[in-house]
Amino acid sequence: MTDFANAVHVKTDDQGAVISALSEVLARAGYDAIVGLGEHLEDGPDPSKSRLRRFLVSPSIDGWVSVFDENFVEIFYLGAPLSLETGFPSLFLWSQTDRSWGYALFDEGRSIDQYSTDPNMLDCEPVGRPDVLCEYSRGTAEQFRLLFAEGKGLARTSMRVLAKLFGIVNAESDYEDLSSGDSSNVECFEEFVPMTFLRR
Repeated sequence: MTDFANAVHVKTDDQGAVISALSEVLARAGYDAIVGLGEHLEDGPDPSKSRLRRFLVSPSIDGWVSVFDENFVEIFYLGAPLSLETGFPSLFLWSQTDRSWGYALFDEGRSIDQYSTDPNMLDCEPVGRPDVLCEYSRGTAEQFRLLFAEGKGLARTSMRVLAKLFGIVNAESDYEDLSSGDSSNVECFEEFVPMTFLRR
């Protein structure tokens, strides 16, 4: 398991809509889609500095489509444009082992709420709005208050709890693990769609 676990989760039953939206967002950012994972294209060992950008897009599971990005830096800026392009809420959810965790919630491209135990990761105060979160999830405001009160020490566990309150599965997965074949505990992995883009 890698240090980071992160993905953008879009609240929809339409995997195709998320795939189309991802293509539009990347095209506007200066990328062209290429076929497959682009295994024959190499651009250095650090995906955050690569001209290639690879993704895995899950099917809809319990009303959420998850987007896993090889670029662990740029994914922090993917939630808002995906929400705007699809018209659906999106939740960027991440953790860094047990050091820190957080989320950013968007609706129609607008920032609704964000939280981080490390404010430098999302450039925000570590607060969170339980009353807002319960409108987008299965959780209650009290459950979210309890999570924020107790969830500063165990980041991966806290992220798992928040994902469960939203009904999101596979939240502890990461592109690197998935692409290397570590998918034994991943739901519906055979229905994930690989996508690769090359910066112009």
